[in-house]
Amino acid sequence: MRVGIVGLPQVGKTTIFNLLTEGNTGTSSWGGGRGEAHVGIARVPDPHVDELASVIKPEKKAYATVEYIDLPGLAAGDHARDMSGYLAGLKNVDALMHVVRAFENESAPHPAGSIDPKRDVDVFELEMMLSDLAVVDKRLERLSKDLKKVKSSELELENSVLVRFKAALENEQPLREIELTAEEEKRIKGFTFLSAKPVLVVLNLGDQDAAKISRVVSEYGLEPLQSRRKVAITAVCGRIEAEIAALPEADARLFMEDLGLPASGLARIIHESYALLGLISFYTCGDPEVRAWAIPNGTNAQQAAGAIHTDFEKGFIKAEVVALADLLQLGSFQAAKAKGVLRLEGKDYIVKPDDVILFRFNV
Repeated sequence: MRVGIVGLPQVGKTTIFNLLTEGNTGTSSWGGGRGEAHVGIARVPDPHVDELASVIKPEKKAYATVEYIDLPGLAAGDHARDMSGYLAGLKNVDALMHVVRAFENESAPHPAGSIDPKRDVDVFELEMMLSDLAVVDKRLERLSKDLKKVKSSELELENSVLVRFKAALENEQPLREIELTAEEEKRIKGFTFLSAKPVLVVLNLGDQDAAKISRVVSEYGLEPLQSRRKVAITAVCGRIEAEIAALPEADARLFMEDLGLPASGLARIIHESYALLGLISFYTCGDPEVRAWAIPNGTNAQQAAGAIHTDFEKGFIKAEVVALADLLQLGSFQAAKAKGVLRLEGKDYIVKPDDVILFRFNV
């Protein structure tokens, strides 16, 4: 999973990037310029990996990962400049994390002069839609010329979709709310439309606002946003949670308890991201390692094998599947087989959350 971290300037994006990736990128590293994107990897917290490792006792364990790309702030009016570099940084991301400022800081006042998350969400959404509209208008102009020269069902389909997009954007409707057929999605896959991507809105609260985390939607009047298609909302106290994330695990747990946080900022963001994208985890285990893998819900066994390696998918034969709870209780695939709870599944088997799978394949 790849997630692009976006937002207006001075909202604390890089602080949250550090929280997620255990990094130490300077929070003023943009230096007022556009700068290069920061890229980092976050391990997905998963107690099941630890539980399996305690039973299987592998040489190592590996968690599912998320790649985060932290981009410069996108200010009001930026859609009018050359956006090619910015869009390139987001071309292959699965979702956007829109960081919204909800903290006061006298040394770095909000550019708009006040804290208003709902206003800032609307400003940024509009900026994304205007950027998308510029891309749509440019492509429609080219399509108009091409369709006069040659008759093409593919170009006509693309033109039809983009005409719908143009109408939606001019009506200030994000493209993520437009439902497309599989054929239509395939045709416009090469575009990087910002407002088409699923978005997790993360409110960045002040150090003293931990108690607000569970009620930010009502606190800031974000109910209409929460009801929109492919949108989720959560919150973190970015600065202090980034500091906690850098502590040893035992110390971090104590600080979280003091703040009344049931889970780390990373865990909360990952949970919401998985729900937003419809992801589940399955596991592989053996002598070398225990590992978690993230796949879309509804993935079949052959496609899940491809998440590990393309050779597994191409040479797929069968999948030996056992439920995580059964494997933890019985201690091994051999014991699960003897007990009759290990199943042999074909390529069309739909992987379930917490399946533990041993793939048989032939290269």
